[in-house]
Amino acid sequence: MKKIYFSICTVFTALTLNAQQTIGFENVNLSPESFNNGASGSGGFIENGVVFSNEYHISDWGNYATGFSVSNKTDITTVGLDNQYSAITGSGYNSSNYGVFTPEGSITFAGQGVDIHSFNITNTTYAALSMRDGDQFAKKFGSVNGPENTTLDGTNGADYFRVWTIAHREDGSKIDSIVFYLADFRSLDNSQDYILNTWGNVDLTFLKETVYKLSFKFETSDVGEYGMNTPAYFAIDNLVINKSTGLKESTLSSVSIYPNPIQNELTISGENGLIELVDLTGKILISKEHYNYTILNVSDLNSGSYILKLTSENGTLIQKLVK
Repeated sequence: MKKIYFSICTVFTALTLNAQQTIGFENVNLSPESFNNGASGSGGFIENGVVFSNEYHISDWGNYATGFSVSNKTDITTVGLDNQYSAITGSGYNSSNYGVFTPEGSITFAGQGVDIHSFNITNTTYAALSMRDGDQFAKKFGSVNGPENTTLDGTNGADYFRVWTIAHREDGSKIDSIVFYLADFRSLDNSQDYILNTWGNVDLTFLKETVYKLSFKFETSDVGEYGMNTPAYFAIDNLVINKSTGLKESTLSSVSIYPNPIQNELTISGENGLIELVDLTGKILISKEHYNYTILNVSDLNSGSYILKLTSENGTLIQKLVK
């Protein structure tokens, strides 16, 4: 079988102590008015070592993506699930590309910890119009009735749709969390009711520990027999990393990794250091000292995307792998 070799040169750029770096999905090439939901099987999206998880599911009743997709769609008027990849703003935050999130998924940092500054967030068109008008499955926000506007739902119209951002340590334990309201009708003053249709900001500068993963949890006042009725989506752009710890410029030009896509074995040649194979949740699956030449048995890995990290005295190499 023919082997495919990859020579890696300067694969990660340094972030200085006081520098900020903005991750904005701009490295994903999209045709106009399109999206990438991982249907090709490429797995998560990676930009400068930041991993936005993605899983594409094929089922008898329909295919669907979970985690992050990337879109540049501008449709702010079409209702329903067929328009699930549009932001209600009609664009990214000062850009065309943006991310769309639906559970389950997370943001990880290729096995490294970082300090997080903030990210921008808004509603998808699908969720915003569902809350504004109601639909077959979800209520009109501010109404005293539930879906299809027929029966009292007990909220008295004090509706809300919010997302919790949860920061995690390297061992997966929770550091802290913060809530952001994508819609809020709880005020006694109806003029204060809103469904977010601009880009908001989630400020994470209060976090005083190094962050290895961000996860997300939705909550809504509109809950039915099977859980949330409100479409569980938000759009995201411009994740700002305030400081990176332990990442420095790599000049590991002598390193080769093959094959990719991987099959039963993965070969790494060149350099000495620590090899770590990480999944898109940030979990380290393999950790092994590397002395110029290593063969990893990866036959037990499920199909999907992974991150290989090689840390040596000359720098840190980060490479996305697909199986």
